[in-house]
Amino acid sequence: MKKCSKCKMVKPDSEFSKNASRKDGLHNWCKDCVKEYDKTYRETYREKLNKCVREHHYKHGSKPMSENKECPAYLGCYINERILQHVMPNAVLMDYCNPGYDLVCGKGYLVDAKASVTRYEKNKGPYWNFMIRKNTTPDYFLLTAYKDRESLDICHMWLIPGSVVNDKMGVTISLSRIHKWDEYQIDHTEALSCVTEMKASA
Repeated sequence: MKKCSKCKMVKPDSEFSKNASRKDGLHNWCKDCVKEYDKTYRETYREKLNKCVREHHYKHGSKPMSENKECPAYLGCYINERILQHVMPNAVLMDYCNPGYDLVCGKGYLVDAKASVTRYEKNKGPYWNFMIRKNTTPDYFLLTAYKDRESLDICHMWLIPGSVVNDKMGVTISLSRIHKWDEYQIDHTEALSCVTEMKASA
């Protein structure tokens, strides 16, 4: 049993989402309070969030996100969302611009999905850069490393506990030091299959 710090009610542990960074492994707020907060946030800031989307479209030629590969949200939202639906069919996806995380997986964990294409710098091997922004909300970060925006070939995927990286503004994974992240690397066969299907239907 655990007392929710929001509604002050004592509820079974199953009524709290898991949070790997907390001492007891559970969020301070119960699921009902988190759900109500998210609903209120979306209703309160709906116009602001819609404005954010419209500005993205205007800035990049007013194209739909599905057609605008240069849009910053193309990989992180449009592509990743479809992959997540394929890889985690029991997950509940949040609305675009949901604060803090992108989905709740079937086991109740909050997951924030990040994407990066391969980057190159002079005198430096290939690497991928993921913006974390010291986000302490999710239990896990799902990082997807793409070869480029055109092919959408997936090079690597990592599922990293929030407590490992949520104190950082960003995470850089270089090919020369990629072995340091081996324990978090996950099989991305299903994701590759999803990308193949998307290409075929394009």
